[in-house]
Amino acid sequence: MENRMLMKGKNRNNIYKLIYDSEGISKQDIARTLNLSLPTVSQNLAELKEKGLITEDGTFESTGGRKARVICSVAAVKVALGMDITKNHVSLVIVDLKGSVLHSSRIRYEFKNEEVFYEGVGKLIDGFVEESRIEPERILGLGISLPAIIGEDRKSITYVTVLPAPENLYERMAKHIKYKFEFFNDANSGGFAEFWRRDSQNPIVYVSLSNSVGGAIMYSQSSYTGVNQRSGEFGHITLVPEGRNCYCGQRGCADAYCNAKLLSDLTEGNLKEFFARVELEDPFCLQTFDKYLYYLAQLVCNLRMTFDCDVVLGGYVGSHMEKYVGKLTEMVNKRNPFEKDGNYVKVCNYKFEASAVGAALHYLDEFIMSI
Repeated sequence: MENRMLMKGKNRNNIYKLIYDSEGISKQDIARTLNLSLPTVSQNLAELKEKGLITEDGTFESTGGRKARVICSVAAVKVALGMDITKNHVSLVIVDLKGSVLHSSRIRYEFKNEEVFYEGVGKLIDGFVEESRIEPERILGLGISLPAIIGEDRKSITYVTVLPAPENLYERMAKHIKYKFEFFNDANSGGFAEFWRRDSQNPIVYVSLSNSVGGAIMYSQSSYTGVNQRSGEFGHITLVPEGRNCYCGQRGCADAYCNAKLLSDLTEGNLKEFFARVELEDPFCLQTFDKYLYYLAQLVCNLRMTFDCDVVLGGYVGSHMEKYVGKLTEMVNKRNPFEKDGNYVKVCNYKFEASAVGAALHYLDEFIMSI
């Protein structure tokens, strides 16, 4: 009996995921693809339809007999919230089952270890949900991304320097948040969002180039987090021994040479303006950017040599790199003893709020696997 129930659940999940991954599929093609009987498929389709997870949307062109109905997944039946907390901002997104961002907001809100801050976060979430006109019962949960190393329980923080966050941050926030929530490392969340959008299941290394530098190692929609949940801390790879001071207390870290503030500080914190001046060939901005690319090329080459897979540039700088990825790749190839024409340096798909989106996607992933 138990084995039969397990098989039934597996069949239902396989059927749903096949529909989910398609743009529309017929009952006959489901049965053929999964090697299941039509009665088994029909029974599972009825259950999925009753739960509101699938719908019929028209018919396929006839091939001689009765037209087959087009079966599609319903993206908006469930949604998830994502929040990215930085030193000076809070970003919020709501995404549907397809990972599409239905609503987003970015608010300047300085992090303070005070009750008024945590109460304010709760109010921001409530106001955001109300503004989005999403029924709370459709929300699977809230993922919160932080520039911190998160414990395996997704509630504890094991290391943080960018924010003045207390050890009991989860408990402080839980008093003001109505939804179930978990913490995620911001770079890991950005990497998860990026992997979600890719057609290929090949592994990637994701580099988050924001006001601090981090990263993630992604494979098969999973991330390698390491024994101590500290993998992907690419910002603390030594690029220049005894070089510039890093916020971690060491010297010569990649973060000191590749963080976004090195560029945005030249234009009063406006990174978009910095790249606009690069486009206008402002001499000082060009010189600064060339130096930035020099060190970024070293970092990317190190990652390519270590992991032998695509290196995806994300974060604040990554979102502006579309026009410059070719130049960067040429610089990386000069250091690469194996490849001289590689196109393994990629630019992120999610240009903005990738960390918030990735934190939300964890709930969608769990939900899809549970069907």
